[in-house]
Parts: sequence; C-alpha cells; structure tokens
Amino acid sequence: MPDPDLICEVRTNGGTYRDWINVAVEQNYLSEGWIRSFRLVCAEPSAVANFRLKPGDRVDIALAGQVVIKEGYIRDRQAAYDGNRHAVQVVGYGKAGIITEASIDGGTGQYRGYKLDAIANSVLKPYGLSFKVQNGAEGWDAPFPNVMVRYGETPFDLISRLCKQRNLFFYADAAGNVMAGPKSAGGMVTFTEGENILSANCQLRHLAVEALVSGSQMSGSDSLFGKKVSEIQAKATVTGGTPGTKRKVLAEMPLDQKGTQLRTNWEAAALQAMALQLQLTYQGWLKPGVGGLWDPSDGVTVKSPMLFPTETGEQELKVAGYAYTQDPNGGTTTTLDLVNKLAWQQRKGDATKNDGFYDLGNSAAQPEAAT
Repeated sequence: MPDPDLICEVRTNGGTYRDWINVAVEQNYLSEGWIRSFRLVCAEPSAVANFRLKPGDRVDIALAGQVVIKEGYIRDRQAAYDGNRHAVQVVGYGKAGIITEASIDGGTGQYRGYKLDAIANSVLKPYGLSFKVQNGAEGWDAPFPNVMVRYGETPFDLISRLCKQRNLFFYADAAGNVMAGPKSAGGMVTFTEGENILSANCQLRHLAVEALVSGSQMSGSDSLFGKKVSEIQAKATVTGGTPGTKRKVLAEMPLDQKGTQLRTNWEAAALQAMALQLQLTYQGWLKPGVGGLWDPSDGVTVKSPMLFPTETGEQELKVAGYAYTQDPNGGTTTTLDLVNKLAWQQRKGDATKNDGFYDLGNSAAQPEAAT
C-alpha cells in the first residue's frame, strides 16, 4: 500500500486524481512566486485515458493528506504523445493567482485616509479573498493620506506597492488569502550535515553598501510647507555592508517621515536577504521531527560546518520559500530557500531601535534618521 505521506491528490468535483509521475508545488516569499503554484505530470496509460482536467477547472491540491492549495485554478494543460510515449501536464496556481492578472475595476479609484489593510481588503473582496497583517512593524497601520489606483493596476500591483511603504513582505496562504508580515516565532526545525540533509547550496555575499537613504515628498498646505514636505529623508544601516557607502532610493509615492522610514526599512530587509541564501533539500514533504507543511518565515536551524565559515558552523535562518517535488529519479523531496533572519528583523517605526523581535545584540542593523 502506498505511503500516504508520499501521495499528491488533486481533488475536483469530478473526482480525485493521484496517478502522478512528476509533482512540483512551490512558493517563495521574496519573489514573484509569493502565490502557490503547481505543475503535475501524468503518464500512466489508464490514468491518461481518464484524465479530464482542463484549464479553468477549480482544484484542491493535497500533499501527504494536507491541503496546500484550496480552490486553485488550472491555468494550462499540455498533452503530447508519439508511438512510444504519452503524457499530460497541468500547470496552475492558488486562488490568489487571479489578482496578478485582472485589473482593479470599481469604486472611485481613490482612498483618502485609509489604512493598508482596509485598502487591500477593498480590492480583494470581489475575488472572495482577504488581507491580514501579522507581526507588522510599528507604524504599518498608519493611514495613507491619499492613494490613487493607477490605470490598469492589479490588486497585486497595488498591495505590493503599499506594502513596500509599510515595510511588509507578503504571501498567499492555502486558501489564497494574502498574509503580510512574518509568522510568530514557533518550533524550530533543525537540519544537520550528515544526518537529514540530502544536498545544500549556500551563497554568502558581501553587501556593497552599509546605508540606505530614501527620499520622499508630500503635498504642502498653509500649515505644512518648506523642507518638511519637500525634502523628507530616512536612513537604515545594513549589517555587513562596506563602511562609508550608501544607496539612495526614491519612494514610489508621497510619504511622511515615518512612512519614509518604513519604506527604507523594507529596502534594507530586501538587501539583507541577499547576504546569505541557502537552498537545502531533504527527503519527504513534512517537517522533520515536527510534521506539517511549511509556511514562509518559518524558523530553521542549520548545522553545517561545510556551509558556514564560522566557529560554530551553525546558523538560524528563515524560510523564504519551498518546493515540494516528486519524480521517478529523485523521489519525494522538499527544497527550502533559506535566508538571513535579519531580513525579517522588526524595527521601531520611530527609527530609533530594534523592537526586540529578534535578540540580535550589537550586530543588529539599526535604522536611524537621515541627516
């Protein structure tokens, strides 16, 4: 009897499909892969003959009995055969995939004095989706004075633009709802060289700059004018950057001082994530010793002197993405994309100090007001 922890099911109104020779389900917090996507190949003669999945069908994808995509879409179906071979491949994404392609349509296209979550939930409502912030940086919930929907802008485009201004990365959950901010700290999974790591590839990068400076402007008024609205700047330092170097960034929309600081901190986090990038593959789909499937920002400890040129050879990292795969040659595996946990460091909205989300000691990157 097949091991239930190794089975991928595609559940539809017309039945459940299990006869896959290739499986790939992926998601990545820090890239365009923030939505959950899948690619499945069926090649058994009996299975192909009864294969009725087609583009537009709604499906649930379950791995090891746990739903990883609920009410997703099949986007593409490709069938091929010759005298010796035959196969059908279906490709699709989670329910949130639609908000990356359809433009915002409805309302006035203007939001005055609304918070990020209110705006996001407004544009997601027509698709039966919601937006939620978890562990957001202080100040994320400050209202935007004026947000204009740009012509042709999708809900994804708008949410992405606004999340940058509030120092938030986001991803889609199994149901397609948009989750912004890192999860609360939970149980840490440990991977150890020579024990439960099939393969690993680690890139350490020297960051070119140690400081980021963002500039913005606001609309003036009789009571607010001059440099206070025309020359708004904020600064954040980057751990490991070359001393004395800086990068300047122009905010995508008008921001006040606190908003400009949050925008700067987002840029610093994105840059900090590049300092350490590790791809790690292990056997199976479930978390070793813990069970369950992965979510972006889950914590991981990796013990591998071969990967890390440090005295301990150990690092605490965060999950930026995952890829669950299964094929006849490689078996059933999970590949994690892991990054420096400094990328998720929470910082005070007043730009003075770390709020203690991580105990980083004196090595933490500390944002500060620009001079």
